[in-house]
Amino acid sequence: MRRSDPPLQRRCRYTAALLLAALLAGCGDRTPTPGPGKPRRVLDSTAEVVDTLHLGGSHEQRLLAFLRSRYGAAARLDAPWQDQWDDTDVQALRPVTRQVCARGTVDTDGHLQHLLAVCQALDQAASVEPGRVDLYVLRDGEEHALDKDHPVAGLFGPPGRPLLVIAQRLHGEYGRHGAPGTVQIDRLGPQRHAFRITHDGSGRGHAQRSRTYVAVHNDRLREVALLREHVDNLATPHCDDAPDDCADAAFNVDFTTTVGDSDAVDGYWPLTVRSTGQDCTGPAHAYDHLIFDPRTRTYPVPGDLQREGCGED
Repeated sequence: MRRSDPPLQRRCRYTAALLLAALLAGCGDRTPTPGPGKPRRVLDSTAEVVDTLHLGGSHEQRLLAFLRSRYGAAARLDAPWQDQWDDTDVQALRPVTRQVCARGTVDTDGHLQHLLAVCQALDQAASVEPGRVDLYVLRDGEEHALDKDHPVAGLFGPPGRPLLVIAQRLHGEYGRHGAPGTVQIDRLGPQRHAFRITHDGSGRGHAQRSRTYVAVHNDRLREVALLREHVDNLATPHCDDAPDDCADAAFNVDFTTTVGDSDAVDGYWPLTVRSTGQDCTGPAHAYDHLIFDPRTRTYPVPGDLQREGCGED
């Protein structure tokens, strides 16, 4: 948030952002290919945080209006929509499929907050390319009447309650094949909530699935933990030719994470991770207890729990 901005500057920024939303609504979801010398359209979610939108209607109508102010008139709450993404690495517009992949209302420090995740999958992607996830924390402000000359009065229908953007984390890179994985909302403490992003990764002959917790903490979204859910080397290329030579070197480990319900540190309960299977040193069966560290604002995760380097020559 930009609470330190002067009121006039905020008013101008709100006006500009909302006029952009109105322009996109008039254009539909078609993005023309720019001509020579013209700037290409960038991903809509690169826009600045708009501290406040005054929106009317039901809760779902308000969330939809917020999405359309960020992603254009094609955005939907209940279904994917097609768009285009300006990939500056290859200097081209690329098709992308966006959808709301998680949302919920939670109580955080006595305030009701709306958590919203938008997943973005590249429709034509190489295996090593990640997808993208945009995360938002919104909150209803106090209702008050708007002057008819207010810059947002009537833009989304009758003026309504303020919808405040408390925090956002844009363009988080997760997954592979252009797909970011899945997102859900978990509770990590009495009033601590997090987006849990489950995403795949791979190396040469290695496969892994991980979960990343991005938590709401002091009006910020932070990655507080990265944990494995599975790791194996069952697709090691040279083992296809001589599987007997690889039997002793094969590993295949699953991890189960449980969130505690007591002994919170800075509002975060401890995590217990159970490892089962076969790793590169032998049978794997262990429990690791992770305690939140207020200094680093993360759950410290030891490298041996992640099996970092396991199976490498």
